[in-house]
Amino acid sequence: MKKQKKQKQKKIKAVMLDPPWNEQGGGKIKRGADRHYPLMKTKDIIEYVKKNVNPYLDTNCHIYLWVTNNFLADGLKVLEECGFRYITCLTWTKDKFGLGYYFRGQTEQCLFAVKGKLPPQSKSVSTSITAIRTKHSKKPEEIYAVIQSVSPPPYAEVFARTERKGWAAIGNEVSNGSFGYHKSLNK
Repeated sequence: MKKQKKQKQKKIKAVMLDPPWNEQGGGKIKRGADRHYPLMKTKDIIEYVKKNVNPYLDTNCHIYLWVTNNFLADGLKVLEECGFRYITCLTWTKDKFGLGYYFRGQTEQCLFAVKGKLPPQSKSVSTSITAIRTKHSKKPEEIYAVIQSVSPPPYAEVFARTERKGWAAIGNEVSNGSFGYHKSLNK
């Protein structure tokens, strides 16, 4: 029997993460993310990225990390502890405001950072995304075009809600279980 050559796995150049931050609604009624899915503490998100994401990333890569306004400082900590250099923040302005105590939230931030050296494919992409808010935690479709304009493939999404053509996806709501077995990375 002939031995098959092991195909070399392509490393991810751009990854988008939308972690389940430990964002809990106040009061007796559950109004936060904890109504929709299990939450993770920041230290657990860091550990998860180090163990389950970083090994599949190219030495030179981009990360897009979604954070709620309450978890902005935690997001910066995740980037730093996972070996990324913060560059800028993309802001999604939603069509209607949501919950909040001091202020009603109408924006969500996506932190952009780099590991190693990977220049942008385009230098004419705005940091502002204006898009309608749909179901809980679903990110705007426009973010995928932004990422594909600025960052080279292969692409991956962690804590994904759906699978997307040309992207590896890991999340509670998608069928595949790890980047290492995702066929889209070997094209």
